[in-house]
Amino acid sequence: MIITRPVKCEVDFLQDLINKPLVVKDFDANIVKTIEPPLNGWTHDKLESIGFYDYSPHYWDAYLGSVWIGSSEV
Repeated sequence: MIITRPVKCEVDFLQDLINKPLVVKDFDANIVKTIEPPLNGWTHDKLESIGFYDYSPHYWDAYLGSVWIGSSEV
């Protein structure tokens, strides 16, 4: 689950990360996929449309740059 979407009055921390590459890591913290940002940057919808299990079918962590944004364990 990607956890970047703000709830209620929370700050949207995606703002500072929209041009960072998306990095998908497996259970052993190996990088299994790096996806460069779309032309206009990442949005919540674009991140949520990624098939993370296609890159790491059992477990994954997702990062924008070095900032953790979600996991299969959330």
